[in-house]
Amino acid sequence: MRVTAAMVRSRILHNMSSTLDVLQVTQTQLATGKRLLKPSDDPVAMSKALNLRTVLRDNNQFMENIDDASGWMTGTEAAVNDIVSLLAELKEAAVSGANDTKGESERAAIAEQVELMLESLMDLANTRYGDRYIFAGTHTLTRPYSATHSVDAEGFTFVDDEWLDLANTRLESGSVAVSDGVGGTFTEGVDYEMDYATGRIRRLASGSMATGVAYTVSYTSENITGVSLDAPDTTGLVRREIAQGVYESVNLGGEEILNSGTNVFGLLMDVRDALYRNDGASVSASLDTIDAATDQVNTGLGKMGALQRSFGLTRGRLETENTNLQALISQLEDADLAEVAMKLQNKQMAYEAALATAASIMNTSLLNYLR
Repeated sequence: MRVTAAMVRSRILHNMSSTLDVLQVTQTQLATGKRLLKPSDDPVAMSKALNLRTVLRDNNQFMENIDDASGWMTGTEAAVNDIVSLLAELKEAAVSGANDTKGESERAAIAEQVELMLESLMDLANTRYGDRYIFAGTHTLTRPYSATHSVDAEGFTFVDDEWLDLANTRLESGSVAVSDGVGGTFTEGVDYEMDYATGRIRRLASGSMATGVAYTVSYTSENITGVSLDAPDTTGLVRREIAQGVYESVNLGGEEILNSGTNVFGLLMDVRDALYRNDGASVSASLDTIDAATDQVNTGLGKMGALQRSFGLTRGRLETENTNLQALISQLEDADLAEVAMKLQNKQMAYEAALATAASIMNTSLLNYLR
C-alpha cells in the first residue's frame, strides 16, 4: 500500500488529537479532584455513587425536617413552660387570697392580677411558630382560642330575696337585661337590683319577679366571661418525616394541656370571680384544682421533652450516616491527586514529544507551494 504524505499528516494529527484529549481529561481530573467525570469513565462506580448521593440527599431533607420540627418544639416548650410559671403565680395569688386576713379590697386587687394572668394565658394558647398556631392541631392556620366578654342568655332562678351569684363578675353598668322567656321584661331598681362589681342580682319584693321562676339574663363584663375553641379540634398530629417512611408528631394539642382533665381557663375565671366576691373559702378550695392543672400541663411538657430528645438522637444518627456516605462517595469518585499529577506530567511530555516529532516530519508548509 502506498503511503502518501496526506496519510502521514492525517495519522500524526489523529495521534496528537488523542494525546491532547487524554491530557485535557487528566488536567480536568487534577483541577476538580474527581476521577469520575462522566458515566463511561466507570459505569459501576458511577451507579454506586449516584445511589449513595440519593441517600445523602434524602438524609439532608430529613435533617431539614428535624430542624423545622425542633424549632416548632422549642417554641412549644417555651410556651408550656410559661403556662407552668403562670399556674405557679396563680397558686401564690390563691394562697394569698384565701388568707382570712385579706379584706374585700385586697382580694379585688388580687382578682385583677388573676384577670391579667387569664389574658396572658390566652396569648400563650394562641402562640405561633412563624405563621402557624402551635396548639391548633392540624388546623395550624386557624387561631385556636378566642375570648368573649358577653353572655347572651344565662339562666337563673330566685329561691328567696337574697343575693344570687351570676356566672361572672365586673359587669358593665347598664348592660344587664332580664327576661322570663315568654316576652316579659323587667326593670332594674323596680323588679331587681344589681351589684355589678360582684356580678350579683337580687329580687325586689315590691317588683313583679317571683321565686321559683326560670329567668334569663344577658350582660357584658369588663373581664373575660368565656373562652371558645375556634379550631375544629386540636387533637390532630402535625407530623414530620425523619427517616424513610418514619413520621413523628411534633405538636401538643391545646386541649391536651388546657382542658384534658382540668379546664385551665375556667379555673382562672373561677378563682378570679371568687376573689371579686370576697369568697376566701372558694379560693382556698381551688388550690387542689390548681395543683391538678399544673400536673396536667407538666405532663405535656414532659412529652415535649421526650420528643425533642428523640429528634436530637435521630439527627445525630443522620449526621454520622452522612459522614460515612460522603466517605464512600469520595472513595468512588475522588482521584488520587499524586497519581494524576504524575500522569499529567507524563502526558505533557508525550504531547510535547509528539509536537517535536511532527515538526521534524511535517516540514512542508503552504509556503513551499507558493514559490
